[in-house]
Amino acid sequence: MITVIAAILQASSRHIAMFCTARVIIGFGTTASVISGSAYLAETLPWDQRVWGLALFDDCFYIGALTAAGVTYGSFKISSSWAWRLPSLVQGAWGLLCISLLPWLPESPRWLVDQGRAYDAIMVLAQVNAGGDTADELVRLQFRQICETIGYERDPMTCKEAVRNRGARKRLIITGSCALISMLTGNIVFMYNVGKMLSHAGVSDEGTQLLVNVGLNGASLVVSICGSYYTDKKGAKSAALISTAGVTVALILLGVLTKFYGDTTYTPGIWATVFAVFLFSISAKGMSMFSFIICAVGIAGNFAYPIAIDAVGYWVYIMNGGWNVLFFAFIWWYWVEVLGKTLEEIDALFDGRKHTDTPNVEAVVAGREDERWKTSLNNP
Repeated sequence: MITVIAAILQASSRHIAMFCTARVIIGFGTTASVISGSAYLAETLPWDQRVWGLALFDDCFYIGALTAAGVTYGSFKISSSWAWRLPSLVQGAWGLLCISLLPWLPESPRWLVDQGRAYDAIMVLAQVNAGGDTADELVRLQFRQICETIGYERDPMTCKEAVRNRGARKRLIITGSCALISMLTGNIVFMYNVGKMLSHAGVSDEGTQLLVNVGLNGASLVVSICGSYYTDKKGAKSAALISTAGVTVALILLGVLTKFYGDTTYTPGIWATVFAVFLFSISAKGMSMFSFIICAVGIAGNFAYPIAIDAVGYWVYIMNGGWNVLFFAFIWWYWVEVLGKTLEEIDALFDGRKHTDTPNVEAVVAGREDERWKTSLNNP
C-alpha cells in the first residue's frame, strides 16, 4: 500500500522535491515488502520447493524491470510531462496486484506456532504440503520440528548476543557477504550504468539505448529463471560459484571488447545472471542488515561507478572481474549448502545440532529412517 500511494505521489509531482520524496517512500515500501515477502515464503513454502520458490521471488525483479523498460521506451517520445508520469504511475500496478492476492494467502505456520495458534499452524502445513490432510506423517513431523525449535528460540537474541554466538555470527557474516557479493560482482555496473556502458561501446542514441535496455531485461529474466532451476537442483552455493565465475569472465571480456571495438559503434553482448540467494532461517535483524547493505552499496556504487567509468573506462570492468576472484574464494570456503533441508534442520549446519529430536524430512522421504520415529508423532 505504501508503494502504491508513493507511485501516485510521484506521478502527480509538481517539483523535484515532491518527486524525490516519493522516490524515498517507494524505496521504503519496496524494502519492507522484500523483507516480509522473502521471510513469508521461506516460512510457508513446502520444504522441497523453498529454494525454487525463493529463487523465483528474486527473478520477479526482472518482470518489473522489463515492464519499466518497455513503458519507458514507449513513453520517452511523448512531448508532455506524461513521458515520466506514465512510468511513475505504472509502478503502483504491481502493488495493487499484490494487495488483491493477500486475502487468499495462508499465514506463516511458524508465526502461528509462535502466537500459540497450533491448530491453525497444522492446518496451513496440511494445506501446503498434503492437500489438507492433517494426519499426514510428514505434516506432523514438520509441525513437531517447528514447535520444538520455536520453543528453543523463544527468547530473541540481542545484537550483542548474536555477534558472540558462533552460529548466529556465521549466519550474519554469510548474510552480509551475500548482500555485498550480489551487488559488487557486477550488478551495479550492469543495472545502473547501462547508458554509460553503451556510450563507451559507441551507442549514444537514447532511443537505441532504451531498446537495448528492454532486451537486456528480457534476457536477464530468461537467464535468471534458468539459474533458479539450477539452484533448485544443485543448491545455492553451487549456483553462486558458477554465477560468480561466469560474471567474472563476462566483465573481463566486456572490458576487452570495449577497448578494441568501442570506437567502431560495436555494441558488446551483455549478459547477466541472478546471484543465487543464500537460504537459511534468519531473524528480522539479519534480513534488515541484508537490505541495509544492499541499499548502502547501491547508493555508493551509483556515485562511484560513473566517476570510475569516466576516469578509467574499460578498466573498471576488468578490475571488477579481478575482485570477483576473491568473492569466489570466499563462497567456496565459507558458505554452506542448505538444499533439501527444512528451516529447522538448517540449524545443525550453523550450531552443530538441531534443536529438535525429530529426524530429517529428506531422510524420511528417502526411506533412510526406520519406523520408530512415527511413535513420537502421536503426542505433538
